[in-house]
Amino acid sequence: MKESSNAMQGFILLVFVINLALAVSILTPQGHLDLQNVVDSLDMEAVSAPYAVDPPIPDMNLEWRPVEQFLDGEWRVEKYQEFEIYLSPTGEVLKEVPTNHFNYLRYWRYEK
Repeated sequence: MKESSNAMQGFILLVFVINLALAVSILTPQGHLDLQNVVDSLDMEAVSAPYAVDPPIPDMNLEWRPVEQFLDGEWRVEKYQEFEIYLSPTGEVLKEVPTNHFNYLRYWRYEK
């Protein structure tokens, strides 16, 4: 019983798909499905609808640079500041922005 029900549903689905294909072919305007017309319309759309290109986003690198040296008792201290370096796609420096980040290196001054 179940097998005949599945077969009947499959047959009904096949008849529906065939009728749908016939309806589409009848209702489609003449020449609409012609491959050359489709290619021509795609060519026209490609030429008549240019798209905007966003400018490239500059590359940003972080770099530490020495900004100060001083003595602190028995120590020599070097102060470094972080900079944001913005580069163009060709590698040209567009902008350098100092940040509020600092690092300090201390070297003990050994004297005899």
